[in-house]
Parts: sequence; structure tokens; C-alpha cells
Amino acid sequence: MYVTSLTKVGYGGGVWSSQWLTPLYYRVTCYHVLNVVLCDRTLHLVREDSKGFKASQKRSVALIDQLIKIGWTKESDLKGDDRQALRDAFALRFTPEAIKLINNKNAKGHDTAPDQNGCHFTTGGKPKNQAHWKGQITSGLNKLAKSIENRKVKQASGGANTPRDIFTRVKDEIAKLKTAVKREIEKVDDFDKQEQLENTLELLKAIK
Repeated sequence: MYVTSLTKVGYGGGVWSSQWLTPLYYRVTCYHVLNVVLCDRTLHLVREDSKGFKASQKRSVALIDQLIKIGWTKESDLKGDDRQALRDAFALRFTPEAIKLINNKNAKGHDTAPDQNGCHFTTGGKPKNQAHWKGQITSGLNKLAKSIENRKVKQASGGANTPRDIFTRVKDEIAKLKTAVKREIEKVDDFDKQEQLENTLELLKAIK
């Protein structure tokens, strides 16, 4: 949703002021008004997704459905307390030590917290400090946004798992059989078998 405001910015060709009888012009400014609301159900699903992610590393389908429903597409769709609540709920997939470090206002750059495997450093040797864990939240939410984008693209294209009607299925299978027969014809040396394959190919071509 958008709202528009008019701001007086100077003199020039434009609207005449009846008071000063001088031409005034205005700048039109459009502001994007966020209308995504982080409801209790959404937060609950984010928390459940965090718990499940620790166990299986799989994204919750229910969470993606809910985020699409409320219109969420990226982290910046939320502001203030709602945005922080989302980040806090997402962080529940980390270790208690990492969560404590994230919320430590006095944390130093050398302070680290382990991941689920007990590692305090990345494979590249970088410390898993507060900046690291906050970055993991941002990165994770970006991946979640990407999952939503992919879902929308898939739905718009009909989806890879959309059931085909019987005519489409038959057409696709015949096309596969034609390709297989042609390859077999190129490989065989036996004349009788080659003739049989060519007859089979003609039968397949005749099917409309």
C-alpha cells in the first residue's frame, strides 16, 4: 500500500499561491506502508520450524504457507519489535550458548559460542562470535525468503508435481519410446531386428 504527500520545495512554474501570488512547485513523495503483521501463529510456526530444523535440517512447509499468507517476502517487511521477534524465534535453532551470545550487549569480538557439533570456529578458521551468529540469522531468513520465492515460481508454472492428464502422459511416453527405438536402430547390426524396430517406429509415429 502507498500514500502520497506533497512537499513545498521552492519557486518556479507550477501551482500559484493565492496568498503570495507567486508560483510554487511541489515534490510528490510516495511512501511504502508496511502491512505485514507478525501474528502469534506465525511466531509459533517459526519456533516450531527452528526446533524441527535442529533435528532434520528441513524447512517446514506449514511455515512457508503461513508466511505467504501474511504477505511476508523478506526480513525488512517487518519493523521494530516484530522484526526482532522474528529473529529471536529463528535463533532458537542455534545452541543455548549461541543464543546467549547473540543477546549479550557486552560481547567482545573474541567471545564465541559453539554450534550443534561443538565447534567454535568455521571450517575457514573464523570465530563463531556474535557477528557470526547474527549473520546466520540474516542468512537463514534470506534462504527462507528464497524458499517462498521458489514456491511462488513453482505455483505460477503449474508446479513440477502437477498431475498430467492422460493424453499428456501418453504423448510424453510415446515421445520417449520413439527416442529409445531410434537409438536402438542405430546400435543393432541384425537386419531382421533392425526391420522390426523400424516398423515399430512407424507404428509409434502413426499414433496421433
